[in-house]
Amino acid sequence: MNESLFIEFVKKIWPKLSLYVKEKINGTNKNLTYLHKTMLTRVYSPDQKWEGTSANTTYVAADMVAMDSPLSPKKRDSIARSSGELPKVGIKKILRETQINAINIMKAHLSNATTEEAQKSLKNRIFSRLTDDGTACSVGIDERNEANFLTGLSDGVIIVEGDDDKNSGLGLRVNYGYLPEHSFGVVTTGEVTGDDIERVIGKANDDGNSISVIMLALSTYNKMRQSQWAKELVASYRGQTFDNETKLPVPTSTLFDEAFSDQYNGISFFKIDRSVTYEKNGKRVSYKPWNANKLIFLPSADNVGSFVWGTLAESTNPVKGVEYTIVDEYKLISRYSKTDPLQEFTNGQALCLPVIENVDQIYSLDILEAQTVDTTKESGDSTDVKITIWGATYKKPEFVTEYNKIAGKNLTSTVSDDKLIAAVNRLSDADEASLKKAVESHKTT
Repeated sequence: MNESLFIEFVKKIWPKLSLYVKEKINGTNKNLTYLHKTMLTRVYSPDQKWEGTSANTTYVAADMVAMDSPLSPKKRDSIARSSGELPKVGIKKILRETQINAINIMKAHLSNATTEEAQKSLKNRIFSRLTDDGTACSVGIDERNEANFLTGLSDGVIIVEGDDDKNSGLGLRVNYGYLPEHSFGVVTTGEVTGDDIERVIGKANDDGNSISVIMLALSTYNKMRQSQWAKELVASYRGQTFDNETKLPVPTSTLFDEAFSDQYNGISFFKIDRSVTYEKNGKRVSYKPWNANKLIFLPSADNVGSFVWGTLAESTNPVKGVEYTIVDEYKLISRYSKTDPLQEFTNGQALCLPVIENVDQIYSLDILEAQTVDTTKESGDSTDVKITIWGATYKKPEFVTEYNKIAGKNLTSTVSDDKLIAAVNRLSDADEASLKKAVESHKTT
């Protein structure tokens, strides 16, 4: 590696690159916001590892005892941890011979400039050209972190394939440990109803947690706003009388939000409509990292975890001839040149990861996670003594018995398939997994 071809300018501007980045972002991308910067607390990790901790906490009432009587100890709540090594995030920009010559021409004009104003203008153009790649590297790291955060918060997992259209390098898997007993599906695939939402809120209340925000994709929100239950919710909020024959209009976002907040004790919607652009082998693809099939229920949108960062090896072992600067405390931006062919490089690197914490207070609703009646199998079951679900067929009386044990319900063995499957769809992922295991011995053909 050789020093920058424009080292006389780079030495002046590289230490101030952070200011150039802020100025350019504030000046040209005022609508570019980063939730991982506002919803996470930045934390330095000296051992380059991350750890997410959540306590499965239930507060129990204190005892009332007589004077001089001992207190009865209560059991300690369990603590779950997820952890791993911090991944490296990196991006590279290259100035090739054509772009290098363009800057050389500006340098030549600078040496021939006769007025102070002309010299200042040319210097600013050169500085701007030389800081463009540094800015792109810094923002590129922010974009990747934002994508990881939105994916991680909506899915509870970040999975980056090593060889796909959104990444170059090794694959990555981060699991934040979302709780199956806090994860639910809808009754009808693709549809969110008030009943679905109330089940999740009810579970949170039973656990002693309070939901104040539901984060979801804007597209999912708009579809939900057009549903019949949303129309009826707003009509009731406005004091309008209606029946099954009344054709109610689709409520505006403002009215729906007001009616929903009024009905559900101040809970609000946080709508996500964020795209991130990736590039691989010169091909650019726009992608929305938030899972549009997930609704995430949070106690607050103020803070959901930590943004953990570490020190890069190159930060403490700089390479000769390379010019370095630090942006936002954790991004290492470097500049250097190479020959054969002549090229100028700007690299951005960081050891960092958004970490979702306190997952014991987070709940989710999956709008695709619903079982449906297998009409083909049902048509062949004339005596209705079987139930087909999860791709297998079971003896219905035994299935209903196991369901009642787990759900604490009292369904009869003659319940219709559609009602039984709807009841199963109302279970949490944990209870559904337990039911699936309990009825394994009751499979039939």
